[in-house]
Amino acid sequence: MPGETGEARRFETLLALAAEAEPHLMGSDDAAWMDRLERDHDGLRAAFSYFLRHGKGAEALQLAADLWLFQEERGHADEARDWLAKSLAAPGAEARTVTRARALYGAGILAFRKLDADAARRSFEECLAIAKERDHVRLIVRAIARARGEKADAVTPLHMLAAAARVDGDIGRAREIYRENLALNRELGRPDVVSVELGNLGALEVLDGNISAAVPFLRESLEIAYKRGDRYLAPYELVWLGRVALAEGNPARGATLFAAARTQFDATGLAMDPDEGPEYEKGLAAIQEALDEKAFSAAWATGKKMSLDEAVALALGPV
Repeated sequence: MPGETGEARRFETLLALAAEAEPHLMGSDDAAWMDRLERDHDGLRAAFSYFLRHGKGAEALQLAADLWLFQEERGHADEARDWLAKSLAAPGAEARTVTRARALYGAGILAFRKLDADAARRSFEECLAIAKERDHVRLIVRAIARARGEKADAVTPLHMLAAAARVDGDIGRAREIYRENLALNRELGRPDVVSVELGNLGALEVLDGNISAAVPFLRESLEIAYKRGDRYLAPYELVWLGRVALAEGNPARGATLFAAARTQFDATGLAMDPDEGPEYEKGLAAIQEALDEKAFSAAWATGKKMSLDEAVALALGPV
């Protein structure tokens, strides 16, 4: 029917848009591309449903593989998990293609960020097997890094080295490497990685007791993440600025920021990374110890009601 033909053409155009956007979702212009996808998100949702309904599993898989990173960063992680699961199981998507491997990689990342280690490993292992069959070097490297439990997305070997030093308790070495990677990615124009490494440097300073040194790193990290619409990273900086508030003698402010961060994690469908969760619990316990029950409950209730805009305004506002 003519209407169906026009609809199909519109959805193919949206499929092409997602494919065009995907290489730009990690780079200097990633926020602009994500904003564009956000504007077309309802249409992309309709396209995904259309492809599944009409037996176009390969197209549904391509759309899910191209969009999961955008969906994760912009607060739609549960939707991304659903798309990847449905499209990977769809008739027509069985072929062991690079697209299937990319979708499996995304499914693995999102399972990891839901703290489902078994599901993550299964996805990474199948991704790795297909990537080896296709001799796709970039996916091979990333799948191996994730299957071994490396922190974050292995954006650069320097980041991985710094993360390893941090886990080993060598804060000085981790600080040195994070600084090197920060400088490199400033030069490369990668605001996503710059924001991550600023946050890592701020966290290290908090852990090392250098609160005044931590603040500019954490504030700049949060400012960049918020400006980019990065709802994955921003809650982490709310947590660390909450730790700063506690260290500066304002546990009520810390409780509010911790609650606001928890609200954002819950809203996006993302759990804290395994190495960040214990630090959150440690900070929360210290905040609760510093406040009586009534004061803690009031501060926590305030934070739980905050939007991301309100939480960021508090975190970056006057103490």
